[in-house]
Amino acid sequence: MAKTVHLLDRIRTYMDAGGIQPTPANYEFWYRYATRSDPDLTEAVDAVMRTMGRVSTRAMENIRRELYGARVEPDLAELLAKTQAQLGEMGSYVEHADADARTYSEALQAGREGMQADDGSGTQLLSEMISATSAMIEKTELLEKRLAASTGEISSLKQDLVVAQSESRTDTLTGLANRKAFQTYLAAQMARAEAEHRPLSVAFCDVDHFKSFNDEWGHRLGDEVLRLIGQSLEKLCHGNGYPARYGGEEFVIAFPARDLAGAHEISEKVRDFIASRRVRAKGSGKEVGRITLSLGIAQMRAGEDMDDLIERADAALYHAKQTGRNRVAVETELEAEAA
Repeated sequence: MAKTVHLLDRIRTYMDAGGIQPTPANYEFWYRYATRSDPDLTEAVDAVMRTMGRVSTRAMENIRRELYGARVEPDLAELLAKTQAQLGEMGSYVEHADADARTYSEALQAGREGMQADDGSGTQLLSEMISATSAMIEKTELLEKRLAASTGEISSLKQDLVVAQSESRTDTLTGLANRKAFQTYLAAQMARAEAEHRPLSVAFCDVDHFKSFNDEWGHRLGDEVLRLIGQSLEKLCHGNGYPARYGGEEFVIAFPARDLAGAHEISEKVRDFIASRRVRAKGSGKEVGRITLSLGIAQMRAGEDMDDLIERADAALYHAKQTGRNRVAVETELEAEAA
């Protein structure tokens, strides 16, 4: 508990120094930095820290855009539409206020000219000017209320948008990044690896015999197993890779700056750790046996797209399944067999 509190204090310190809003997406960003779970993010933040001494909101967004890309998910369109509508209303209020101001200015000018003419109508003109002033005050007060209401609504929509963006990137069961977030991250990392001529590997992971486990022990315990694996991946890939839940019992890990050998070393530690855990059923406490993972690894090739890389990692995973499960297979094993 003390360690968690200390971690949160560090995150708040980073955010306060840069004047960064405490939104879920921003907490996620600084959590990854504070825990060193994303090596490229850590490197980018450290570089800014060395130069500026802090990371501002603008610098944070630049880092996020460079590493993960800038993309608005389709399910956020409604929130964006509402925000645009509110901005449109505010623009309309301002336009009407501008027209009212011009009318008021014209009334004052006419009154001043009439009083200067001194044709005996000064009392009536003064009355008209007072009336115009009162009307302008009322309209200004109404504008202030409308703008305040719209500002509050836009602020609320902005918070909803931030939450929706964060949730759209996170798997609710395991807390890991979801498939969409992983694909965004991997696309950015592949472009970076291509530009900087450095390696990038991907490991595809699958829980062995998970369907049979669910059939025997139920989906509730199955979900607990997936949470355990998610927590283990987050811990074991700390500073080494970017883990995500790809779907069902499938997980995937991106290893920036790692070749096949480097990715294999970390993947083997993941496999061994999961296999060493004993799972017990809540309530009865009965041990349900070992949970094992099979993993397949592929390394990015020059000029290839994301689908090809993932497909080769998936083929290596299938090979691991076919050759005994609870093992890590690399794509070169398939090439050796084909030869």
